[in-house]
Amino acid sequence: MCYLLKTIIDRRSLIRELVCKDLKLRYARSRLGFLWLFLSPLLLVGIFYVVFYKFLQVRTEEMPFLLYLMSAVFPWMFFQNSLNSAITSLCDNRNLIRESGFPHYLIPLSVVLVNFIQFLPSLLILLVSSAFMRGGLPILAILLPVVLVMHFAMTLGFAILSSLLYVKARDIKYIIEMCLILLFYLTPVFYPLTLVESSLSPELFKLYMLNPFVGLISLYRVTGVKGGYYSVARFLDIQTLVLVPLFFTVFILLCSFLYYRKNKRSINDRLFY
Repeated sequence: MCYLLKTIIDRRSLIRELVCKDLKLRYARSRLGFLWLFLSPLLLVGIFYVVFYKFLQVRTEEMPFLLYLMSAVFPWMFFQNSLNSAITSLCDNRNLIRESGFPHYLIPLSVVLVNFIQFLPSLLILLVSSAFMRGGLPILAILLPVVLVMHFAMTLGFAILSSLLYVKARDIKYIIEMCLILLFYLTPVFYPLTLVESSLSPELFKLYMLNPFVGLISLYRVTGVKGGYYSVARFLDIQTLVLVPLFFTVFILLCSFLYYRKNKRSINDRLFY
């Protein structure tokens, strides 16, 4: 991990250049340009709100359903978009890697950084909406930077590992796409935890709560929405909320870098020859 941080610091100019180039290309010929950073998440949440609140009559007791959606959809889209972009990033940039000779994982890192920058306006929308609709932000909002770091690190671990695996097996892309859909519906994005509790046996519910994204999404609700803690307090204490996603974050980061160190030569063979 120390080597990773040192490499990032040493190559920060290159990473900055990759991120800036990607952002400019994404909005280069768009009339609205960077306004889409605000419009896209608002339109997406609007669609979910109409479908689940108006049509399917889904309700949440602890907070307005709109805030419940925002606090889950925005973080989830950061994770999903990062992973979808990172999977093919090494193969798409093989010439750049060959010419520059920098570590492979800097490419998925730049991809995650781009998506994180795109996520920040969504987070601002959530916080402003929460302050307006709930009369302020929760005291636990001071822990939001910790949640952001953990979310970024977890996403980075998945992005690096998936991009490395894709070099060896192209099927990984389709497997991950299916897994993302499954994981989305297994995470309480648009349904309350009370519904899950009433539908599962106590043993299965405990297993469900070990899903790290349940804890991560819940942490966004706890730190970003006033009164959000009560939406999860009956299911998990704050220590468990933090420890489950934290453990998984460390685990996936270690797996990604151990896999990289062990398979670096074979990855180069597949990537360049």
